[in-house]
Amino acid sequence: MSASWPPYPPCASGTCSDYACCAQGHKFRWPELIGKNVQEASAVIHRDNPLVTVVSLPEGRVGFTDFCCNRVYLILDYNGNVRLPPIVG
Repeated sequence: MSASWPPYPPCASGTCSDYACCAQGHKFRWPELIGKNVQEASAVIHRDNPLVTVVSLPEGRVGFTDFCCNRVYLILDYNGNVRLPPIVG
């Protein structure tokens, strides 16, 4: 397992194929951020897991389907608030 992930992009996962492996002891899921604005959610994620890059996806946009240990998508609603639980990958 890597000591840390390089900045996203590019996607990095090493030998990991699950969230817990990617997290390397850091938090990897944030269900409590549903309804929070993008700035607040990004700050919480960066505080909890400095190994990831937060990528915001406005309503109607989709991200890549590859599994990346160094990325967390923020799926936003039309008001710019988190719609789905953010998770590493």
